[in-house]
Amino acid sequence: MKTRYLLTAFTAVSLLAITGNAMAGENEQDDPWQFGVTVPVWAAALDGNVTLRGRTKDVNLSFDELKDHLDASFAIGLDARKGPFGLFTDVGYLKFSANADDIILKLVISDYGASYRLLKLGEERPFILEGTAGLRYWYVGSDLTIRGPGGDALVRRDTIYRLYDPMVGARASQYLLEKLHADFGADIGGFGISHNQADLDWSASAVMTYDLFKWLSLSAGYKALAIDVHENSGNHKKGVDLTMHGLLLAAKLKF
Repeated sequence: MKTRYLLTAFTAVSLLAITGNAMAGENEQDDPWQFGVTVPVWAAALDGNVTLRGRTKDVNLSFDELKDHLDASFAIGLDARKGPFGLFTDVGYLKFSANADDIILKLVISDYGASYRLLKLGEERPFILEGTAGLRYWYVGSDLTIRGPGGDALVRRDTIYRLYDPMVGARASQYLLEKLHADFGADIGGFGISHNQADLDWSASAVMTYDLFKWLSLSAGYKALAIDVHENSGNHKKGVDLTMHGLLLAAKLKF
């Protein structure tokens, strides 16, 4: 069943790519491929909870607190564009501990998708709207310790989720000056497709971007990313409900 859903999602992305190329004008089809490498720095706070055996522990950390508990972090994004059609992928890794090591979380998040320009209004200061479709891969590893009144560990278990969530979304850019533009993006995915019970995730971002050089753009703004996955109920309930949000800085190299 899961394989069928994944194949359906990949087929949708492929059809988007084929349609994009078919609908592109002759001049745009002659445009060369353009490539980009994005290195983000995300000063994220974390809100949410982790549940094991029906017991829930909150995970609420500001950025200052999170960086003090951060064990490892890495992120990079790649994209390619030809005319109105684009491809993109990115990956991020995060490992941290909280609540005196009672909670240890490992997150790997990776997107794979395609975009197509749906609308362009204006020439000097255009407004551009794109549709996106693809897959978001989640690896969520949680190690939760439940302690008794005396502080002794009663239960220590780990839970791992590997999710392949289809996602759909939109991106928009409004040029304010020749080199300055406001960029917005949002998507939603999961819908319980890659998990037997409940699975939903979403992301949203808003940044200001300045094209410093033809080959370099700098962005600053805000980003939020969330996942909610759980299973069973009562004393057997387990899962994670996390939202990461905060200041986003990024540098993009274009060639």
